[in-house]
Amino acid sequence: MDSSSIIDKHTYEVYKHEEDCPFGFICDKEIANVVAQLNKKGYKTFASCSGHYRNTFYEWFDEDIKNLDEYKKDKKNIITEVRDNSFDYISIVDKTLIYILFNGTYELNNLPDGFDYNNTDGRSCIECFISYYDNDKRKKRNVVEKEIEIQCNKLKEWVDSLPELKGMI
Repeated sequence: MDSSSIIDKHTYEVYKHEEDCPFGFICDKEIANVVAQLNKKGYKTFASCSGHYRNTFYEWFDEDIKNLDEYKKDKKNIITEVRDNSFDYISIVDKTLIYILFNGTYELNNLPDGFDYNNTDGRSCIECFISYYDNDKRKKRNVVEKEIEIQCNKLKEWVDSLPELKGMI
C-alpha cells in the first residue's frame, strides 16, 4: 500500500507516483490534499505528518540513578542496565502526532478540536497528539487508525474554511 503522495512544488497538484512529478516533494497521502490546499491558499508549509500507528521504542542511556524508582513504575519503560550512578532504559512510544509545520508565521484561528498551535523559531505549527493508550490499556491498531482518520478529516474541513492569503492567487 502506498503511504505517500507527491506534491508538485510549483502547482501544488497531488500525484500518486514520483515519476509523474519530477519537481515534487513527498507527503503522507492522508494529508497530501490538505498540504497542497494550504500552499495553494498561500500558507507555505515546511514539513508535515499524518500520524502513524507504530510499535516503536526509544532507547535512553545514562539516566540519573535517583530517577530509577519513578521510571520503574511506568509500564512503558523497560530498564535494561543499572549502574552505580545511572541506568539505561527502553521507552515504548505511547502516541503519534499529526502536524503541519509552516515555513513562516501565520495567525491561525479556530483550529479543529484536538489541535494546538505553537510558534517556534519563526515557524507556526499546528499539531494533534493521539495516544496509543486509554486508561493504561493499549488501544487496538484499528482504533488508533480511525482516530487518525477522524483528525485528518477535521484538518481538511478546517483548511477548506481558511481564507486565501492576499496576493497569493
